[in-house]
Amino acid sequence: MVVGSIELLPVPDAVGLLAEYGEAFPDVPAEAWEPYRALYPELFAGESWHLPCKCYLVRAAGVTVLVDTGVGPSGLWDWTAEREGELPDALRTLGVDRDEIDVVFLTHLHIDHVGWNTDLEGSVFFPRARYVVHGDSVEFASSQAERPHVRRCVAPLLDRFEQVDGEVEIAPGVTAFAAPGHYPGHMALRVASEGANAVLLADVAVHPALLEEPDWVYVSDSDPAQSAETRRSLLPELVDRDVVVACGHYPGSGIGRVLTRDGRVVWEEVR
Repeated sequence: MVVGSIELLPVPDAVGLLAEYGEAFPDVPAEAWEPYRALYPELFAGESWHLPCKCYLVRAAGVTVLVDTGVGPSGLWDWTAEREGELPDALRTLGVDRDEIDVVFLTHLHIDHVGWNTDLEGSVFFPRARYVVHGDSVEFASSQAERPHVRRCVAPLLDRFEQVDGEVEIAPGVTAFAAPGHYPGHMALRVASEGANAVLLADVAVHPALLEEPDWVYVSDSDPAQSAETRRSLLPELVDRDVVVACGHYPGSGIGRVLTRDGRVVWEEVR
């Protein structure tokens, strides 16, 4: 996918069963999911959430940015994995060596977004990269220093993190902005080039159903009311606009558009 002169590519890392929908969205009745089961069959395995975890590679004016680093090497996350640890091979398939990554932008520091920050020994996996993250994310993760993913993927980088606050351009035409609610310091990205635009949502709307039902509560949102407000504030920018909308937990490439179809707000992959 090209957004003006900026390249946007999915980098798959893992897929598995996260939880039953009733556990992840306890206030949402089971029957309410039925339309979305038809719209997004890849995200359903019986009553369970079949969750892909993709990162994104952004190439802009000679700067190569990796957005998030996935689940990481196999066996580190306590979920029902089907595939894990794919990011290094996925980068090689794209012809990208880890030494070629200039910026690692971390939307937040949840376990499924930081896994390849380091290798199994805790050594920095992208040795040349600037690791950019919101300062509030670092502060919150540091308060959970006993958690295994923090010890391995966050603590070794504390002196290396480039901590940002608010809107900041991390590469030409690639701007990080605050998108609060899901996790302290949660951020998303806008990409703009030659009149074309894209938004990388991160976990603003972790399931495409939330684009139609922004007030549904996801159990892993640290501030559900703020998360819903962030979704509502972004939707006018996304729905039926000429804007590419990407999320690493959406089906296929995770790159698509948000459209009104038969009275519903739906996300459709760009093929």
